[in-house]
Amino acid sequence: MPKIAAVIVESAVFVLALWALVFLSTLLHEIGHALGYMIASGERRWHIRVGWGKCLIRAKALTVNLIPFDGFFTPLGEKPLETKAKRIAMLAGGPAVSLLIVAALLPLKIRGIPPHTGFFAPGAAESFVSFALFCNLFILIQTVLPIRYLFGKIKGLESDGLQIVRIIKSKE
Repeated sequence: MPKIAAVIVESAVFVLALWALVFLSTLLHEIGHALGYMIASGERRWHIRVGWGKCLIRAKALTVNLIPFDGFFTPLGEKPLETKAKRIAMLAGGPAVSLLIVAALLPLKIRGIPPHTGFFAPGAAESFVSFALFCNLFILIQTVLPIRYLFGKIKGLESDGLQIVRIIKSKE
């Protein structure tokens, strides 16, 4: 019986760690939008929603839901971003952060993790780096492609890439 309990606990920890990686990847992407918005507008009022389903945390600037596979950034400033460049800066902030994360994880994936990290077993650390790289690469590709999203609460909404293309093509 102790071995079964150990397997259950290890499995639960593994699933929670994967959830945390998806959550952090999505949150950091949305924080990138917030940074782009703050740089472009000087405003500090915004809200980020990560995921859908049962609400786990609701705060002034952040809502965390159980299923972390999408996110949404909402500026709460008084005036809209008035120039194309400012709107593009806000939209490009998320993919830029995702690209930076991919660039930071790629060397770890290529060179490998040092044999003894002290916290994780080497195989587990490599698995988490691989999963984090895949997750952030997926977010990056999905958001820069000019498409409409196919799932989650954002189903039917335009990707960052499609919004940027529309802004560039607009005759404002």
